Amino acid sequence: MYATIRRYTPANPSTMKTDMDGLKRRIEQKFLPMLQDVTGFHCYYVINAGDRELTTISIFEDRKGAQDSNRRAAEFVRSDPLSDVLTKPEVIEGEILLSREAEVRAH
Repeated sequence: MYATIRRYTPANPSTMKTDMDGLKRRIEQKFLPMLQDVTGFHCYYVINAGDRELTTISIFEDRKGAQDSNRRAAEFVRSDPLSDVLTKPEVIEGEILLSREAEVRAH
């Protein structure tokens, strides 16, 4: 499996908090469906680090899926009002060497 981590910082930190609700909605409605169409998609997380940065984590079956997600993310950011809010991301991509998930238990 492969992961892609994209770390965005706000172009103007003072407006990040007010932009977050709209950003979350656009990611969920417009970007996430594009990402879910990538072959080998496993999961996607968006982390708001105290309105100081936005970090996304995407997990795919293989490197090709991870690279395709980076291309789609760049296209989304360029065409979205997000492009005025966040700087170009730092992108980290690589093979997942170890993964552990909690067991799912019936309550």
